Amino acid sequence: MGGFEAVWGVAGKGAWMSEFRGNDLFGSGPHRFIAGERALVVIPLWVASGVGFDDGEGSVALGNREVTVTVQGVLVASSESALRTLREDVEAETVYGVGPLRGTLEDNHGREWAGMSLVRYQETGAVRRGRRWSVGYEALFRQITS
Repeated sequence: MGGFEAVWGVAGKGAWMSEFRGNDLFGSGPHRFIAGERALVVIPLWVASGVGFDDGEGSVALGNREVTVTVQGVLVASSESALRTLREDVEAETVYGVGPLRGTLEDNHGREWAGMSLVRYQETGAVRRGRRWSVGYEALFRQITS
């Protein structure tokens, strides 16, 4: 699997704040950051040459794979309307056809990824109701270079 995984953030602890573009999107509940693989895109020479068959050894490095970071956690609020506001705040930062909204993503420990865009936000499971309202989520950030 590989990659860096930060410890779960804990809501209400000032030292555990994470941000995207200066906004605390995930601090209402526990969350963790999982950095994707760091690798080169490498293809065999015979593919790069367009010959279509393996005519020897060798590879060509095309460049670095794009940086990805996944944030998994739970949004937690005191009411249904407060949870709706948290969800809308996250959705407002997604790409959704307006072009990438680039910014710095910072995890709970101060590690930063510059030039990131929130490209996918998906809720995981049903909304839980009780004294607190909550919903699980997974958010995917990419460092879009074009």
